[in-house]
Amino acid sequence: MRRLYLILVFCLSAQGSALSAPVPDLEVLFLDAAMWDKPVGEVLRDRKALGFHWLSKERNDARSTQRGLKLWSLPVGETILRSRDGKLHSFDISIYNRGDNGEMEQARFKELTEKWHGLLMEKTSLEGEKMSRTQKGSVVSADRWVWKCPGAFLVLTSSKSRASRGYTPEFLKLSLVSVKYGKEIYEQRSGLTKSMARRRDLVANRVSAPNGDVFVQGVPMVDQGRKGYCAVASAERVFRYYGLPVDQHAMAQIAESSAQGGTNPANMIAALKKVAGRTKTRLLVHYEIEDRKVRSEIKAYNRLIRKNKEGKEFREGAVTPYQYFLSNCHGPTLREVRAKGTAFDRFRKQIKDTIDTGTPLLWALQVGVFPERGIPQQGGGHMRLVIGYNSKTDEILYTDSWGPGHEFKRMSAANAYTATMHLITLKPSQ
Repeated sequence: MRRLYLILVFCLSAQGSALSAPVPDLEVLFLDAAMWDKPVGEVLRDRKALGFHWLSKERNDARSTQRGLKLWSLPVGETILRSRDGKLHSFDISIYNRGDNGEMEQARFKELTEKWHGLLMEKTSLEGEKMSRTQKGSVVSADRWVWKCPGAFLVLTSSKSRASRGYTPEFLKLSLVSVKYGKEIYEQRSGLTKSMARRRDLVANRVSAPNGDVFVQGVPMVDQGRKGYCAVASAERVFRYYGLPVDQHAMAQIAESSAQGGTNPANMIAALKKVAGRTKTRLLVHYEIEDRKVRSEIKAYNRLIRKNKEGKEFREGAVTPYQYFLSNCHGPTLREVRAKGTAFDRFRKQIKDTIDTGTPLLWALQVGVFPERGIPQQGGGHMRLVIGYNSKTDEILYTDSWGPGHEFKRMSAANAYTATMHLITLKPSQ
Protein backbone atom coordinates (compact mmCIF):
# COMPACT_ATOMS: atom_id res chain seq x y z
CA MET A 1 0.00 0.00 0.00
CA ARG A 2 2.80 2.42 0.92
CA ARG A 3 4.65 1.58 -2.27
CA LEU A 4 1.57 2.33 -4.38
CA TYR A 5 1.04 5.60 -2.56
CA LEU A 6 4.58 6.72 -3.27
CA ILE A 7 4.28 5.93 -6.94
CA LEU A 8 1.14 8.05 -7.10
CA VAL A 9 2.73 10.87 -5.15
CA PHE A 10 5.81 11.20 -7.28
CA CYS A 11 4.41 9.90 -10.57
CA LEU A 12 7.41 7.58 -10.65
CA SER A 13 7.05 4.23 -12.33
CA ALA A 14 10.09 3.07 -10.38
CA GLN A 15 11.57 -0.22 -11.52
CA GLY A 16 12.11 -2.36 -8.46
CA SER A 17 12.41 -1.32 -4.86
CA ALA A 18 14.88 1.47 -4.05
CA LEU A 19 15.32 -0.08 -0.64
CA SER A 20 17.00 -3.06 -2.27
CA ALA A 21 18.93 -1.01 -4.85
CA PRO A 22 22.69 -0.66 -4.52
CA VAL A 23 23.70 2.19 -2.24
CA PRO A 24 24.33 4.99 -2.87
CA ASP A 25 21.29 5.70 -5.05
CA LEU A 26 19.34 8.90 -4.50
CA GLU A 27 16.07 7.19 -5.34
CA VAL A 28 15.88 6.12 -1.71
CA LEU A 29 15.21 9.76 -0.81
CA PHE A 30 12.38 10.01 -3.34
CA LEU A 31 10.56 7.23 -1.55
CA ASP A 32 10.10 9.26 1.63
CA ALA A 33 6.54 10.48 1.12
CA ALA A 34 6.65 12.86 4.06
CA MET A 35 10.06 14.41 3.35
CA TRP A 36 8.69 17.83 2.39
CA ASP A 37 7.40 18.27 5.93
CA LYS A 38 10.73 17.35 7.53
CA PRO A 39 13.95 19.23 8.31
CA VAL A 40 16.85 18.18 6.09
CA GLY A 41 18.46 16.36 9.04
CA GLU A 42 15.50 14.02 9.39
CA VAL A 43 15.45 13.34 5.66
CA LEU A 44 19.10 12.29 5.79
CA ARG A 45 18.82 10.28 9.00
CA ASP A 46 20.25 6.75 8.67
CA ARG A 47 21.48 7.51 5.14
CA LYS A 48 25.16 8.18 5.78
CA ALA A 49 26.15 6.10 2.76
CA LEU A 50 24.88 8.89 0.51
CA GLY A 51 27.77 11.05 1.75
CA PHE A 52 25.91 14.25 2.63
CA HIS A 53 27.58 16.84 4.84
CA TRP A 54 26.25 20.12 6.18
CA LEU A 55 27.11 23.29 4.33
CA SER A 56 27.09 25.33 7.53
CA LYS A 57 26.78 25.03 11.29
CA GLU A 58 23.10 26.04 11.01
CA ARG A 59 22.39 22.72 9.24
CA ASN A 60 19.91 24.19 6.79
CA ASP A 61 21.42 22.78 3.61
CA ALA A 62 23.45 19.66 2.88
CA ARG A 63 25.76 18.61 0.03
CA SER A 64 27.10 15.34 -1.30
CA THR A 65 29.94 14.81 -3.74
CA GLN A 66 30.12 11.11 -2.92
CA ARG A 67 32.08 9.13 -5.49
CA GLY A 68 29.75 6.73 -7.26
CA LEU A 69 26.56 8.63 -6.35
CA LYS A 70 23.68 7.53 -8.57
CA LEU A 71 20.06 8.23 -9.35
CA TRP A 72 18.05 5.40 -10.90
CA SER A 73 21.39 3.58 -11.28
CA LEU A 74 22.81 6.38 -13.47
CA PRO A 75 25.88 8.36 -12.31
CA VAL A 76 25.30 11.87 -11.00
CA GLY A 77 27.51 14.49 -9.39
CA GLU A 78 27.16 17.14 -6.71
CA THR A 79 23.77 16.96 -5.02
CA ILE A 80 22.44 19.70 -2.73
CA LEU A 81 19.42 19.55 -0.44
CA ARG A 82 18.03 22.92 0.58
CA SER A 83 15.50 23.95 3.20
CA ARG A 84 13.24 26.92 3.78
CA ASP A 85 11.60 27.79 7.11
CA GLY A 86 13.14 24.66 8.62
CA LYS A 87 11.68 22.26 6.04
CA LEU A 88 13.15 20.63 2.95
CA HIS A 89 12.08 22.44 -0.20
CA SER A 90 14.36 21.27 -3.04
CA PHE A 91 17.09 18.99 -4.43
CA ASP A 92 19.60 20.11 -7.05
CA ILE A 93 21.32 17.16 -8.71
CA SER A 94 24.19 17.88 -11.10
CA ILE A 95 24.29 15.47 -14.00
CA TYR A 96 27.08 17.42 -15.71
CA ASN A 97 28.79 20.76 -15.16
CA ARG A 98 31.85 22.20 -16.86
CA GLY A 99 33.49 23.30 -13.59
CA ASP A 100 33.59 19.83 -12.03
CA ASN A 101 33.62 17.59 -15.08
CA GLY A 102 35.63 19.53 -17.65
CA GLU A 103 34.73 20.13 -21.27
CA MET A 104 32.21 17.88 -23.01
CA GLU A 105 31.69 17.39 -26.73
CA GLN A 106 28.48 18.84 -28.15
CA ALA A 107 27.24 15.48 -29.45
CA ARG A 108 27.81 13.79 -26.09
CA PHE A 109 25.99 16.61 -24.25
CA LYS A 110 23.04 16.38 -26.64
CA GLU A 111 22.91 12.62 -26.13
CA LEU A 112 23.08 12.99 -22.33
CA THR A 113 20.30 15.60 -22.30
CA GLU A 114 18.05 13.45 -24.46
CA LYS A 115 18.75 10.38 -22.32
CA TRP A 116 17.67 12.11 -19.11
CA HIS A 117 14.70 13.76 -20.79
CA GLY A 118 13.50 10.35 -21.98
CA LEU A 119 14.13 8.81 -18.57
CA LEU A 120 12.00 11.43 -16.83
CA MET A 121 9.16 10.89 -19.31
CA GLU A 122 9.38 7.17 -18.57
CA LYS A 123 9.47 7.63 -14.79
CA THR A 124 6.60 10.09 -14.64
CA SER A 125 4.52 8.84 -17.59
CA LEU A 126 4.17 12.52 -18.50
CA GLU A 127 5.46 14.53 -21.47
CA GLY A 128 6.80 17.40 -19.41
CA GLU A 129 6.23 21.08 -20.17
CA LYS A 130 8.86 23.02 -22.13
CA MET A 131 9.45 26.36 -20.40
CA SER A 132 10.59 29.69 -21.81
CA ARG A 133 14.38 29.84 -22.25
CA THR A 134 14.37 33.29 -20.69
CA GLN A 135 12.39 32.60 -17.56
CA LYS A 136 12.05 35.79 -15.53
CA GLY A 137 14.63 35.91 -12.75
CA SER A 138 16.99 33.34 -14.27
CA VAL A 139 20.51 34.50 -15.07
CA VAL A 140 21.00 32.40 -18.22
CA SER A 141 18.84 31.33 -21.10
CA ALA A 142 18.47 27.57 -20.96
CA ASP A 143 16.29 24.69 -22.09
CA ARG A 144 13.96 23.72 -19.23
CA TRP A 145 11.38 21.00 -18.97
CA VAL A 146 9.00 20.77 -16.00
CA TRP A 147 7.05 17.73 -14.87
CA LYS A 148 4.28 18.82 -12.49
CA CYS A 149 3.55 15.79 -10.35
CA PRO A 150 1.10 15.59 -7.43
CA GLY A 151 3.88 15.34 -4.85
CA ALA A 152 6.72 17.32 -6.41
CA PHE A 153 7.91 19.24 -9.45
CA LEU A 154 10.75 17.72 -11.49
CA VAL A 155 12.80 20.18 -13.56
CA LEU A 156 15.50 19.32 -16.10
CA THR A 157 17.74 22.27 -17.09
CA SER A 158 20.17 22.08 -20.00
CA SER A 159 22.45 25.07 -20.53
CA LYS A 160 25.09 25.88 -23.11
CA SER A 161 26.99 28.97 -24.19
CA ARG A 162 27.86 30.21 -27.65
CA ALA A 163 31.25 29.31 -29.05
CA SER A 164 33.12 29.85 -32.30
CA ARG A 165 32.05 26.40 -33.42
CA GLY A 166 28.49 25.88 -32.30
CA TYR A 167 28.25 25.97 -28.53
CA THR A 168 29.99 24.94 -25.31
CA PRO A 169 28.05 22.66 -22.93
CA GLU A 170 27.79 24.32 -19.51
CA PHE A 171 25.60 22.20 -17.25
CA LEU A 172 22.77 19.70 -17.08
CA LYS A 173 20.92 19.39 -13.79
CA LEU A 174 17.80 17.85 -12.34
CA SER A 175 15.87 19.70 -9.67
CA LEU A 176 13.21 18.20 -7.46
CA VAL A 177 11.15 20.85 -5.66
CA SER A 178 8.17 20.81 -3.35
CA VAL A 179 4.78 21.53 -4.88
CA LYS A 180 4.45 24.78 -2.94
CA TYR A 181 7.86 26.07 -4.03
CA GLY A 182 7.41 24.76 -7.57
CA LYS A 183 4.17 26.68 -8.01
CA GLU A 184 5.90 29.87 -6.88
CA ILE A 185 8.56 29.47 -9.56
CA TYR A 186 6.86 27.83 -12.50
CA GLU A 187 3.21 28.90 -12.34
CA GLN A 188 3.63 32.62 -11.65
CA ARG A 189 4.29 35.30 -14.28
CA SER A 190 6.79 36.88 -11.95
CA GLY A 191 8.85 33.67 -12.09
CA LEU A 192 11.83 33.44 -9.77
CA THR A 193 11.44 37.01 -8.50
CA LYS A 194 8.08 36.42 -6.79
CA SER A 195 9.58 35.53 -3.43
CA MET A 196 12.52 37.92 -3.67
CA ALA A 197 13.25 40.02 -0.59
CA ARG A 198 12.75 43.78 -0.63
CA ARG A 199 15.38 46.22 0.62
CA ARG A 200 13.26 47.38 3.54
CA ASP A 201 12.91 43.78 4.77
CA LEU A 202 16.65 43.07 4.90
CA VAL A 203 17.36 45.24 7.93
CA ALA A 204 15.56 42.64 10.07
CA ASN A 205 18.53 40.32 9.39
CA ARG A 206 20.97 42.73 11.05
CA VAL A 207 22.15 41.43 14.44
CA SER A 208 24.05 43.29 17.17
CA ALA A 209 26.02 41.19 19.67
CA PRO A 210 27.18 42.25 23.16
CA ASN A 211 30.85 42.09 22.09
CA GLY A 212 30.30 44.80 19.47
CA ASP A 213 29.82 42.52 16.46
CA VAL A 214 27.20 43.79 14.01
CA PHE A 215 26.45 41.33 11.24
CA VAL A 216 23.97 40.04 8.67
CA GLN A 217 22.52 36.66 9.56
CA GLY A 218 20.90 34.18 7.20
CA VAL A 219 23.36 34.31 4.30
CA PRO A 220 23.28 30.76 2.86
CA MET A 221 26.49 28.80 2.51
CA VAL A 222 27.64 27.60 -0.89
CA ASP A 223 30.65 25.30 -1.16
CA GLN A 224 32.63 26.06 -4.32
CA GLY A 225 34.61 22.84 -3.85
CA ARG A 226 38.06 22.73 -5.40
CA LYS A 227 37.07 24.90 -8.33
CA GLY A 228 38.21 28.49 -8.76
CA TYR A 229 34.59 29.58 -8.44
CA CYS A 230 34.89 31.88 -5.42
CA ALA A 231 33.40 34.86 -7.27
CA VAL A 232 30.41 33.07 -8.75
CA ALA A 233 29.82 31.08 -5.55
CA SER A 234 29.79 34.36 -3.58
CA ALA A 235 27.32 35.83 -6.06
CA GLU A 236 25.11 32.76 -5.68
CA ARG A 237 25.08 33.25 -1.90
CA VAL A 238 23.95 36.85 -2.28
CA PHE A 239 21.20 35.91 -4.73
CA ARG A 240 19.98 33.08 -2.49
CA TYR A 241 20.01 35.43 0.49
CA TYR A 242 17.55 37.57 -1.47
CA GLY A 243 15.43 34.52 -2.31
CA LEU A 244 16.60 33.85 -5.87
CA PRO A 245 17.62 30.22 -6.62
CA VAL A 246 20.63 31.16 -8.75
CA ASP A 247 23.48 28.65 -8.88
CA GLN A 248 27.22 29.11 -9.35
CA HIS A 249 27.30 27.15 -12.62
CA ALA A 250 24.86 29.57 -14.23
CA MET A 251 26.90 32.50 -12.92
CA ALA A 252 30.09 30.84 -14.18
CA GLN A 253 28.59 30.70 -17.64
CA ILE A 254 27.83 34.43 -17.63
CA ALA A 255 31.12 35.43 -15.99
CA GLU A 256 33.21 33.14 -18.21
CA SER A 257 34.73 31.44 -15.19
CA SER A 258 37.09 28.50 -15.40
CA ALA A 259 37.63 25.85 -12.78
CA GLN A 260 41.37 26.45 -12.82
CA GLY A 261 41.65 30.17 -13.45
CA GLY A 262 38.64 31.40 -11.51
CA THR A 263 36.86 34.60 -12.47
CA ASN A 264 38.43 37.83 -13.62
CA PRO A 265 37.02 40.65 -11.39
CA ALA A 266 36.23 42.77 -14.44
CA ASN A 267 34.35 39.86 -16.01
CA MET A 268 32.49 39.32 -12.76
CA ILE A 269 31.38 42.94 -12.59
CA ALA A 270 30.29 42.82 -16.25
CA ALA A 271 28.38 39.59 -15.57
CA LEU A 272 26.57 41.05 -12.57
CA LYS A 273 25.59 44.08 -14.62
CA LYS A 274 24.12 41.74 -17.26
CA VAL A 275 21.93 39.89 -14.81
CA ALA A 276 20.95 42.83 -12.58
CA GLY A 277 17.97 43.85 -14.69
CA ARG A 278 16.61 40.33 -15.05
CA THR A 279 16.87 39.66 -11.32
CA LYS A 280 15.50 42.99 -10.03
CA THR A 281 18.84 43.91 -8.50
CA ARG A 282 21.21 46.85 -8.78
CA LEU A 283 25.02 46.69 -8.86
CA LEU A 284 27.15 49.27 -7.06
CA VAL A 285 30.97 49.30 -7.17
CA HIS A 286 32.12 51.10 -4.01
CA TYR A 287 35.83 50.62 -4.35
CA GLU A 288 38.31 49.64 -7.05
CA ILE A 289 41.98 50.31 -7.62
CA GLU A 290 42.91 53.28 -9.82
CA ASP A 291 46.09 53.19 -11.93
CA ARG A 292 47.28 56.60 -10.76
CA LYS A 293 46.86 55.55 -7.15
CA VAL A 294 48.90 52.40 -7.77
CA ARG A 295 51.85 54.49 -8.96
CA SER A 296 51.72 56.80 -5.95
CA GLU A 297 51.37 53.87 -3.55
CA ILE A 298 54.39 52.11 -5.02
CA LYS A 299 56.48 55.26 -4.54
CA ALA A 300 55.37 55.63 -0.92
CA TYR A 301 55.88 51.91 -0.37
CA ASN A 302 59.45 52.02 -1.73
CA ARG A 303 60.31 54.94 0.58
CA LEU A 304 59.21 52.91 3.61
CA ILE A 305 61.08 49.83 2.39
CA ARG A 306 64.27 51.88 2.22
CA LYS A 307 63.55 53.36 5.66
CA ASN A 308 62.62 50.12 7.44
CA LYS A 309 65.05 47.93 5.48
CA GLU A 310 62.49 45.14 5.21
CA GLY A 311 60.98 43.76 2.02
CA LYS A 312 61.89 44.55 -1.57
CA GLU A 313 61.38 47.62 -3.72
CA PHE A 314 59.38 47.74 -6.94
CA ARG A 315 60.47 49.43 -10.12
CA GLU A 316 58.90 52.89 -10.35
CA GLY A 317 57.60 54.19 -13.65
CA ALA A 318 56.98 50.71 -15.01
CA VAL A 319 53.48 49.34 -15.55
CA THR A 320 52.94 47.08 -12.54
CA PRO A 321 49.64 45.18 -12.35
CA TYR A 322 48.21 45.83 -8.93
CA GLN A 323 47.50 42.18 -8.28
CA TYR A 324 51.17 41.40 -8.95
CA PHE A 325 52.16 44.18 -6.57
CA LEU A 326 49.89 42.81 -3.84
CA SER A 327 51.09 39.24 -4.29
CA ASN A 328 54.76 40.22 -3.92
CA CYS A 329 54.68 43.10 -1.44
CA HIS A 330 55.61 43.17 2.23
CA GLY A 331 52.17 43.31 3.85
CA PRO A 332 52.98 45.31 7.02
CA THR A 333 54.79 47.96 4.98
CA LEU A 334 51.94 48.34 2.53
CA ARG A 335 49.53 48.57 5.45
CA GLU A 336 51.48 51.59 6.73
CA VAL A 337 50.97 53.22 3.35
CA ARG A 338 47.33 52.32 2.71
CA ALA A 339 45.46 51.97 6.00
CA LYS A 340 45.13 55.64 6.84
CA GLY A 341 43.48 58.81 5.59
CA THR A 342 40.08 59.53 4.10
CA ALA A 343 40.05 56.60 1.65
CA PHE A 344 40.44 54.12 4.51
CA ASP A 345 37.76 55.95 6.50
CA ARG A 346 35.37 55.74 3.53
CA PHE A 347 36.05 52.00 3.21
CA ARG A 348 35.06 51.35 6.82
CA LYS A 349 32.06 53.66 6.62
CA GLN A 350 30.82 51.99 3.43
CA ILE A 351 30.92 48.60 5.12
CA LYS A 352 29.16 49.90 8.23
CA ASP A 353 26.43 51.70 6.30
CA THR A 354 25.80 48.71 4.02
CA ILE A 355 25.72 46.11 6.80
CA ASP A 356 23.34 48.32 8.78
CA THR A 357 20.82 47.89 5.95
CA GLY A 358 21.11 44.07 6.16
CA THR A 359 23.09 43.83 2.92
CA PRO A 360 26.28 41.75 2.50
CA LEU A 361 29.15 43.00 0.31
CA LEU A 362 31.14 41.18 -2.36
CA TRP A 363 34.81 41.60 -1.44
CA ALA A 364 37.59 40.88 -3.94
CA LEU A 365 41.06 40.75 -2.42
CA GLN A 366 44.52 39.27 -2.74
CA VAL A 367 44.96 36.32 -0.39
CA GLY A 368 48.42 35.98 1.10
CA VAL A 369 49.19 39.65 1.76
CA PHE A 370 48.74 38.63 5.40
CA PRO A 371 48.94 35.02 6.65
CA GLU A 372 45.65 33.17 7.24
CA ARG A 373 45.25 29.79 8.86
CA GLY A 374 42.90 27.02 7.88
CA ILE A 375 42.05 28.07 4.34
CA PRO A 376 42.59 25.99 1.17
CA GLN A 377 44.01 28.96 -0.76
CA GLN A 378 47.23 30.61 0.41
CA GLY A 379 47.70 33.09 -2.41
CA GLY A 380 46.09 34.71 -5.44
CA GLY A 381 42.90 36.60 -6.14
CA HIS A 382 39.83 35.63 -4.16
CA MET A 383 36.28 36.81 -3.48
CA ARG A 384 34.53 36.71 -0.12
CA LEU A 385 31.46 38.23 1.43
CA VAL A 386 31.72 40.92 4.07
CA ILE A 387 28.86 40.21 6.46
CA GLY A 388 29.62 42.49 9.40
CA TYR A 389 31.90 44.80 11.36
CA ASN A 390 33.00 45.56 14.90
CA SER A 391 33.72 49.24 15.56
CA LYS A 392 35.12 48.48 19.04
CA THR A 393 37.87 46.22 17.73
CA ASP A 394 38.09 47.88 14.27
CA GLU A 395 37.46 44.57 12.49
CA ILE A 396 35.41 43.36 9.57
CA LEU A 397 33.46 40.11 9.70
CA TYR A 398 33.45 37.94 6.61
CA THR A 399 32.65 34.50 5.20
CA ASP A 400 34.25 32.26 2.57
CA SER A 401 32.46 29.89 0.19
CA TRP A 402 34.26 26.77 1.40
CA GLY A 403 31.58 25.16 3.53
CA PRO A 404 31.53 24.47 7.29
CA GLY A 405 34.09 26.35 9.35
CA HIS A 406 34.12 29.32 6.99
CA GLU A 407 30.76 30.86 7.89
CA PHE A 408 31.95 33.58 10.26
CA LYS A 409 35.49 34.98 10.42
CA ARG A 410 37.15 38.26 11.26
CA MET A 411 40.08 40.42 10.17
CA SER A 412 41.38 43.82 11.19
CA ALA A 413 39.95 46.57 9.02
CA ALA A 414 43.50 47.75 8.28
CA ASN A 415 44.59 44.35 6.92
CA ALA A 416 41.34 43.97 4.98
CA TYR A 417 41.68 47.35 3.30
CA THR A 418 45.33 46.75 2.47
CA ALA A 419 44.52 43.54 0.57
CA THR A 420 41.34 44.84 -1.14
CA MET A 421 40.91 45.10 -4.91
CA HIS A 422 37.13 45.60 -5.21
CA LEU A 423 34.18 46.18 -2.90
CA ILE A 424 30.76 45.65 -4.46
CA THR A 425 27.12 45.42 -3.44
CA LEU A 426 24.30 43.77 -5.31
CA LYS A 427 21.05 45.13 -3.88
CA PRO A 428 17.38 44.46 -4.60
CA SER A 429 16.07 47.30 -6.75
CA GLN A 430 12.82 47.48 -4.75
